[in-house]
Amino acid sequence: MFKQQKSSLLGISLVVCRNSKGQYLTILENGDQGWWLPGGLVDPPETFEQAAIRETKEEASIDVVLKGILRVENSLKPDQNHLRVRLVYYAEPIDEKQIPKQKPDRETQQARWVDYKDLPSYAQIGPGWRGKELLEWSKYIENGGAIMPLTFFANEGRDPIIEKAHYKAELPLSKLK
Repeated sequence: MFKQQKSSLLGISLVVCRNSKGQYLTILENGDQGWWLPGGLVDPPETFEQAAIRETKEEASIDVVLKGILRVENSLKPDQNHLRVRLVYYAEPIDEKQIPKQKPDRETQQARWVDYKDLPSYAQIGPGWRGKELLEWSKYIENGGAIMPLTFFANEGRDPIIEKAHYKAELPLSKLK
């Protein structure tokens, strides 16, 4: 039997976006928080996928198509009855000619496409990195890490769908049918 208790759940979607040139989308957060990757809170009733697409558009002015999941993370704080679930998505731009955000707004200062080899140098640009997620995930992808299908994170009760994972040799995934 379940014990009734008050608890909270925080959903977060992050997006690692790579274009066909092997460049990664990075954003400069407001308030000297530094460079990071697009992402943010899931605003119910939207899904994690909808939040990922929305946050990338708001923070980077880039329309993306989610191609897979890099990781599902959770952290439980039992003393606070709080659970945080964070999905890290792999995405590609819908239109590679779309220009990343150039003017600051309430979301971010700007966005840029950055060559993989140049990502570490952003530690010295402005306030540096907010977190190491983009450095870690870009390295993971460039070294051939698996990109799980979107069906890896499914609604409860749905029938399982068998899809294979993807790897760097297949990028960009937009070329696959």
